Amino acid sequence: MAMASLSCMTSVLIVFLLITPSFSRLSGISVNYSEIGVEDSSLVNRICGQAKNPSMCSQILPHSQVLTLVAKGGVDSGHEYAENVIINVRDAANDATDPQLKIKYSSCLADMNTASAAIANAQKQVGSGDLSGLASAAATAKAQADQCINLFKAQPADPYFILQEINNFEDIYVDIIRIISTMSK
Repeated sequence: MAMASLSCMTSVLIVFLLITPSFSRLSGISVNYSEIGVEDSSLVNRICGQAKNPSMCSQILPHSQVLTLVAKGGVDSGHEYAENVIINVRDAANDATDPQLKIKYSSCLADMNTASAAIANAQKQVGSGDLSGLASAAATAKAQADQCINLFKAQPADPYFILQEINNFEDIYVDIIRIISTMSK
């Protein structure tokens, strides 16, 4: 009886030793999805892979596989950035001594308020799980940011560097919202 038990144990051990190296080789295999024509399965990587600034995009978005959670993070961040830009534009409008700059900053402030309101509206919709307003919010925010950017193409220049903030708003945050809107259809 002991001999049969030992023989059985030896057989199991031999099978185990033969199979284990195969599993250890398999565990070292990594798949490069782009080589086989399949994109990385991460939702954030798919979004940020289309972004103008992929690095900032991946820092901003929450790493989730749930589109509504990613959209909420993108819209919330975009709205927060827009509100910070508004504060800086308002300060520039108040502090500018050149009358032409005061007019430009005041006009830009109105544009950014409209952009922020569009994103705030999308924020409410996304909060209730509705992503249908993202494309409209992105289009409105982009149009308003473009109007503000166009104001500073002529002299006088922008001594408060508001133009860079608005470019960042459009190229990073509005771009992310636009990309997410295409995935929600």
